Amino acid sequence: MKKILYLLLFLPFSAYSQEVENGTIFTIEFPNLKENMDFNVIEKKSYQGILDDLKIDSIFLKNKPAENQIIAAFGKGKFGNSVSMILVLKSGLNDNLNYNLEIKVPQNGKFEKTSVSPLFKNVKSTEYWPYDIEKINFFGFKAIPIENLKTLRIEEKIDSACIKHADETIALGEQQFKSFFKSIVLQFEGNDMFKIDKSLEYEKSINSENVSLDHFWSIGEDIYPNKKRYKFGNPLSFRRIECPYFDETVDYFYTKAKRDIKVVDFDWKTFEESNIRANKAAEKDGHLKFIEKYDFLVGALSEILGEPLTIEQENNSGRIDTKWRLTNGINAYLFRFTNYDEIRLFIYKD
Repeated sequence: MKKILYLLLFLPFSAYSQEVENGTIFTIEFPNLKENMDFNVIEKKSYQGILDDLKIDSIFLKNKPAENQIIAAFGKGKFGNSVSMILVLKSGLNDNLNYNLEIKVPQNGKFEKTSVSPLFKNVKSTEYWPYDIEKINFFGFKAIPIENLKTLRIEEKIDSACIKHADETIALGEQQFKSFFKSIVLQFEGNDMFKIDKSLEYEKSINSENVSLDHFWSIGEDIYPNKKRYKFGNPLSFRRIECPYFDETVDYFYTKAKRDIKVVDFDWKTFEESNIRANKAAEKDGHLKFIEKYDFLVGALSEILGEPLTIEQENNSGRIDTKWRLTNGINAYLFRFTNYDEIRLFIYKD
């Protein structure tokens, strides 16, 4: 593992930066990939209106990126009933990419760095911001060659979910979670109701497994107080497998009458088909991966929701807690059990 990380430090990266204005469909091109990661923003096209799902699909269906290009769209976008600033990118490069991005808001005269997710070949990556952005500035593209990534995967795939889901790397899973969680926050922040039908479309699009029970079950009031006493339908549950050892379930609690979502619950357990219990080395590694997963989730949620509350951990409670409470009524409660490997996350709006 250390050898791999050491090699990555010497990979070529771009020294140039390129600005893109709000309301632009554009292509990033790398003219000399064998020599360096220098790039140019080409084929800029301005547009009017909102980037909805149909518009975005049209852009990427009509304009397939070449092996030295990234196709992108930046502007106001619609997710469900919410409108926010979005950047959608799709890379045609064989190598996976890290890059740096700066944003410039109208009230500020200078660019400020923002967090982004890695780019994977032919996988749409979407970044969201809940405020207006005037321009963005790309720089510091760095390639992670496939041969190095494959070497890394071999170490992570031993007795893990990656054996059956080789393309779903840890980095890809983290990217997908951040994009999905951002979309949930935007839905809760929107003026319109967060409808279950939209989430059902999403679960279908990622081919998750419907594991819903045929009866009602509830959440404890210590997690979700349900102050307005909503009457819920039977919760809907969907299963996903994540590298290297995670069996994830997402539950949607929605009102029976209006079918609007009030709570989303995430649950990460051990992927038992990995036979992790029969391999002491893998079992120890699996436990460490749950600790790393929790640390990632704390960081990812803090990027999206801000700093968590300062709370005193309960002695001998058997779990570690992290909580967020926003002024707009959004609450998030994340905890990891210390006696066994399981992580839970609840998000709702008062």
